[in-house]
Amino acid sequence: MSTFSHAIRRTFDAKTMLSIFLILCFVPSYLTFSVIGAVGRPTTLLTLIMFAWWLADRLRRHVPTPWRFQPVRWALAAVFLAVLASYAAAMFRGLPVAEVSPADTGLLRLVGWCGLFLLVHDGLRSMDDIIIMVRRIVTAGALMALLGLAQFVTKSSLLGWISIPGMTGDTAGAIDQRGGFVRAAGTATHPLEYGLVLCAILPLALGLALEDRERSLLSRWWPAAAMGAATLLSVSRSALVAAIVAVCVLFAAWPPRRRLFASMLGVGLFGVVYVSVPGFAGTIVGMFTGAAGDPSVASRVNSYDVAFSMVARTPIFGRGFGTLLPSYVYLDNQYLGVVVELGLVGLIAVVSLFVLGIGAAWRSSMHARTPFQRQIGSSIAAAVCASAVSFTFFDALSFPLSSAFIFLLAGLAGAYHRVSSARGGIFVGLDINSSQRSADGVSALR
Repeated sequence: MSTFSHAIRRTFDAKTMLSIFLILCFVPSYLTFSVIGAVGRPTTLLTLIMFAWWLADRLRRHVPTPWRFQPVRWALAAVFLAVLASYAAAMFRGLPVAEVSPADTGLLRLVGWCGLFLLVHDGLRSMDDIIIMVRRIVTAGALMALLGLAQFVTKSSLLGWISIPGMTGDTAGAIDQRGGFVRAAGTATHPLEYGLVLCAILPLALGLALEDRERSLLSRWWPAAAMGAATLLSVSRSALVAAIVAVCVLFAAWPPRRRLFASMLGVGLFGVVYVSVPGFAGTIVGMFTGAAGDPSVASRVNSYDVAFSMVARTPIFGRGFGTLLPSYVYLDNQYLGVVVELGLVGLIAVVSLFVLGIGAAWRSSMHARTPFQRQIGSSIAAAVCASAVSFTFFDALSFPLSSAFIFLLAGLAGAYHRVSSARGGIFVGLDINSSQRSADGVSALR
């Protein structure tokens, strides 16, 4: 019995838990366990379990973990403390009844995000673990892209048949359009969320396509091609800008020949979409040239006055995370939303998380041992950069998939830095079997 239990512990590691999370991302976001309330989505429940698992592992360790400064994890701690400070200030100040439950839910969502971040940051114990998870993330992103392409072609959500006992939802048939073209949403709650998740994963797909020589040419390139096409067909200005920024970050790490190849590939992909979807190119160009008269742009700009008036009342710690209800105002700018809810303290903490995540992954990639490892590092930095850009155009933390992937990618940046800076390329991480091996100090830290 003990041998069987030991085998389970060896098999059920952080990579397995994260893979389950990626699978649950394919459960439509509109489906929830309504009896639980706002945290009833499967991915949210799993991230809360991740936090409990990570905390239990830390509490039961018998051998002290060697201390090394981990900048990205400290940035996460700053975000966590900023949310707690904002919550405490809001409670002391007194909240309207309608805002109390969202504030409590905001804390639970934050704990879940921290669980996802920490499981990635501390659970991936070697460069091989990181590469395995990057491959799995890219595979999940490619499958999301294929679903979105199918939705674009069929003009249907293709999700109406899904019914899970105990879960409810009422938007299965919803489909959005812009310029006469269907805006695919995959399993996300909104096309913009879907597009920005793909944009964040796209740099990882490009990194694997260029350097993952252990796999065939087709298996390396089809995920990047699918995500690139789905990003274009998402008919989203924000997604296209985020994708362009991510590719520009990768360009800085590529030699001139690769930059030329990537440019030709991008033009070729756009050409294929242009030929196969008549009128699509004009729609894309019109989204930018006609932005001044776009109702969605006008709505964002008109909401700024309301947001700034809220900031003026509570500039330091904000009004409380989760208390900016949709009935008050739609911002579509997460940075401005952070200032409103968490104040200037929260804004500094969130920006620090992005800056340190990008910097840690990029700097570590410069000291990588192989071109493949170097490409993985720069791709992670580009992915976090795309997430940071998405905050400018989208209230990303209000949506389940986008918020989860932002913290997943930030944790991946921290894990890459931690593994790269450790002697021998391996450093201690989350291991569910650590307590059983703690009698042997050497094996517990391998």
